[in-house]
Amino acid sequence: MRIPARKRTADSRIAPLVAPPLVRLPVRDLHCVVQSGDRVRAGDLLARSAQGAAWQLRVHSPLSGTVVGVGGEIAVAGEPDVVRPLARGADVVDAVRDAGVVGMGGAMFPTYLKLSRVASRPGLDTVVVNALQSEPYVTCDSRVLAEHGAEIEAGAGLAVAAVGAARALVVDDDRGYPGGDERMLVRRTLAREVPRGGRPPAVGAVVLNVQTIRAIHRAVNERRPLVDRVITVDGGAVGRPGNYVVPIGTEVGHVLASCEVDMERVAAVICGGPMMGYAAAPETPIAAGTIAVLALTHDEVSGRRDERCVRCGRCLAACPFELPVSRLIRRPTAAVLDCVECGLCEFVCPSERRLVARMRVLKRDFVARVAGGCA
Repeated sequence: MRIPARKRTADSRIAPLVAPPLVRLPVRDLHCVVQSGDRVRAGDLLARSAQGAAWQLRVHSPLSGTVVGVGGEIAVAGEPDVVRPLARGADVVDAVRDAGVVGMGGAMFPTYLKLSRVASRPGLDTVVVNALQSEPYVTCDSRVLAEHGAEIEAGAGLAVAAVGAARALVVDDDRGYPGGDERMLVRRTLAREVPRGGRPPAVGAVVLNVQTIRAIHRAVNERRPLVDRVITVDGGAVGRPGNYVVPIGTEVGHVLASCEVDMERVAAVICGGPMMGYAAAPETPIAAGTIAVLALTHDEVSGRRDERCVRCGRCLAACPFELPVSRLIRRPTAAVLDCVECGLCEFVCPSERRLVARMRVLKRDFVARVAGGCA
């Protein structure tokens, strides 16, 4: 069964969102380099990982203004401004690290770490640029590719040089959900099967989201930190759907107000796509990995009856990795770790069971048992 695409913003050119008066940036476990009351410029460093930490993260201010709160998050009140450039990095990986670039397809894994772990790896020959937008409603990545092609080409060249690959492939031929999953992408574009529990580098490829690729170009060639991204705003309750440049840290409530959302018609507000996104509150901040904000009506949201399994087998037929979902829920095995939580099983289930939530718990429990030596 093909998931309805609902891509009504496919031709909506990227536009700036009404500037937020405040941004809220999560910095838990990071060292803050500013204090409440400090004045900052757009692009200034706000927080970073401790020296020697395994993951080196950086958070920069999208606004020029005043720091109004420091704790588990940093709040900055101000206005957009010309972003202050970073010091020039020694190489691509250093520049990407210092700019705070992370995976912008949703995972938000540090991009410098992804590049450095596979650099000069024997057999790695291809950088796959993922420009697919297989989630319903979401079109932001395809618009970035259409409107910023030269930047994507430059960023892809930098990624190829950083990892020592021979080529870059841009994949944008949408074949339906969940075609954007990196294992499926490698299977379809390179005819290579990523092994269970493995990642694309195991078969000679590294996959990077198209907005991540653009951020690499901006970090290296423009010395620009990651302070904004393009998101899709859509759903039946949205008066001004489209694709918008949004400062990272902008509150979802500001996005809804700026896009003229009729809150009386809203049944659910979701950050991300409807299949793999999560419920958002007005104060939820836009993150580097937020691909969309959806304001859905009751007609667009299922009530999920969550009735007993009728053992029809539709979940197995729908799963892109042929997982026997209902059987795994009854008798979990290591195969639960292959679940990418795409939601196709839940979409086709006639009993409207909450299968993804159950699989998510099983995966967490299985990992905990292995870590504790009980598996």
